[in-house]
Amino acid sequence: MWFATLPRRIAALPRLALKALKRSPKALWRAVKRSPKALWRAVKGTPKALWRGVKTIGRGLRAAYRGLRAPAGRLTVHVAVTALALIGALAAGWFIVPGAGPAWSFGTEPTPEAEEAPLVLTPEDALENAPDAGLPAETAPVGDNLTGESPTTAPTTPPAGTTSLDSWAASLTALGIPERALIAYGRAELVSATANPGCNLSWTTLAGIGATETTHGTTGGNHIQADGTTLTEIIGSGYAEMGPMQFLPSTWENWKADGDGDGQTNPHDIDDAVTAAANYLCHDDRDMSTPDGWYAAVHSYNPREDYVKKVFDRADEYGRESTA
Repeated sequence: MWFATLPRRIAALPRLALKALKRSPKALWRAVKRSPKALWRAVKGTPKALWRGVKTIGRGLRAAYRGLRAPAGRLTVHVAVTALALIGALAAGWFIVPGAGPAWSFGTEPTPEAEEAPLVLTPEDALENAPDAGLPAETAPVGDNLTGESPTTAPTTPPAGTTSLDSWAASLTALGIPERALIAYGRAELVSATANPGCNLSWTTLAGIGATETTHGTTGGNHIQADGTTLTEIIGSGYAEMGPMQFLPSTWENWKADGDGDGQTNPHDIDDAVTAAANYLCHDDRDMSTPDGWYAAVHSYNPREDYVKKVFDRADEYGRESTA
């Protein structure tokens, strides 16, 4: 087809014209060297060579024009113009906004944000380093809301039996806490009121710790079974912390408790773990109804300011929503 050879013809036009121009000066120089007669022939031949070049260019242009008028030629022009426009837009974007686009397109990757360190139970010597009950800690309490007040606590009426505790937990499902965990928190408050008189520990503080440590025993797709144990054992990655309240093995040995009266002490049983946590928080005759006493207790559980702030916020939220 004629349009198949069109690009080759167009490409040959400059070469033919250059060849004609190159041939004319050479012929003129030979004529000068040989004789005036030869010079005259060269002068006469130069316009002819130029004319032949012009005619060749004209034929090429006419052929190109005829090709462009054909459907295939118009399609080729459209494709070429579109490609040139796209290339031009990309080039303009590169020079105008060189930093646009994702980082990987420039051979660089964004620096990932540092992950938050896992929240773990206090180290083995935390009891010695924890603030004394009723005294200010070495650093100021976290957040303005810890100054002069304790987390909002929800009153818990001692139930007549298990059924009353179950009904109480069922009435607080809007908090987003698993009902089985709520039963453990409520039971631990009642047990602590007898075992640790004057501590004034509220179930909301225990729930705040449980939420911060393992989201009430549901971390990693887990859940608490009817007997209080988690579906699979929860073991922390930092210090092999155990269970829904994340006790260190050595700390559990010091504070283990039988919260459900089954004759066993199991850190993976939320009843036992929450009761042990209550005893731990209330040691040294702490009064958790005071800001200093509450802060000292939670800070000794995990001596990190951000940890205390998280527990406070969640405990305060549970207290407010459960009494609204």
